Amino acid sequence: MKKNGIVVLTLVLALALFCAACGGGAKEPAPTEQPAAATELPTVTKPPEGESGADDVLTSDDNAAPAFRDHELDLASMSETQRKVEEELIGATVEDLYAAIGQPKSSDYAASCLVADGEDGILHYDGFIVSTTRWPSGDERVMGTDAE
Repeated sequence: MKKNGIVVLTLVLALALFCAACGGGAKEPAPTEQPAAATELPTVTKPPEGESGADDVLTSDDNAAPAFRDHELDLASMSETQRKVEEELIGATVEDLYAAIGQPKSSDYAASCLVADGEDGILHYDGFIVSTTRWPSGDERVMGTDAE
């Protein structure tokens, strides 16, 4: 019986060596990506004074990042109703929203970017909107406000 075990073990080892040797030879190194060559973008500027340019020419100011918005200043410029939503109702149910500030003038819904099979809602109030997300279960929550 031991002789059969030795034969089987020898065959298994031979098969393992054979499989390891298959496809041997020099391997090609994996290709490496080269970073794109850095190119300098042209600066877009206004035409020299006294010369007229096309109306669709961008200036460097047109390409500037939007200014940072200070949330505290935004709260000060909001209506009392919008401020109440921002300060007290973010994350609340839409039913709590309706109880606190009433029904919207109108609403729009589309497929959600946040929740699979959910909907994103825009509720239109006087002077501002309230964004909501509705889960497939029907639970709808207040996400934020913005000026209309």
